[in-house]
Amino acid sequence: MSVLYRRVCVLVCSLRAFLMPMLILVLIPTVSQSAEKNSVGLEQMRLASAVGARCSGFYDGVYALLHNMEKEADKESLTVINSNWPGVNKRYVFRQSTSAMLLTDIFIRQMNQTFEPKQLFSLQSFAEDYVNSRKAAMAWTNQSVMNDIQKQQREQCEHILQITKRNGTLRDDMINNAMQKRSVALGVDLKMME
Repeated sequence: MSVLYRRVCVLVCSLRAFLMPMLILVLIPTVSQSAEKNSVGLEQMRLASAVGARCSGFYDGVYALLHNMEKEADKESLTVINSNWPGVNKRYVFRQSTSAMLLTDIFIRQMNQTFEPKQLFSLQSFAEDYVNSRKAAMAWTNQSVMNDIQKQQREQCEHILQITKRNGTLRDDMINNAMQKRSVALGVDLKMME
């Protein structure tokens, strides 16, 4: 069992409340024990990749939300967001989005190498997870329910990224390098981000 696979298992276990209904379906025996183990491992990694894509979308959605509020000089909404999420700024959410994207890419490469699926996975395979999460984050308004949803999503994604940094899957140098490349590709200036 590879180190990364064990890390994915830890990650999936930490998300068990979110993933349990789906994992129960996967665990129903339908084929031989060996094939079943392979299937469960692939499904766990696929779900972990989807969660990573959703986190990346969430942070990018918050980035766009902050950008639009700044552009419209909506100080009231910016104050509310900052009171709900102390210290949040565009640079921070850009970094977290990049981290989640890197993590998703690591999972995808591991799935393709370990399980050799007929059709290889790519970031595009999880585009729907990313886009839906981004749209949901951008739709935030100052309502109790929306504030709770944003907080829950943030806590889940922060937890995932903390685990991956603690266990060495993601390192600061990897994230910094990816941020630099991504900022150039997107035409955004990291130095101008607050």
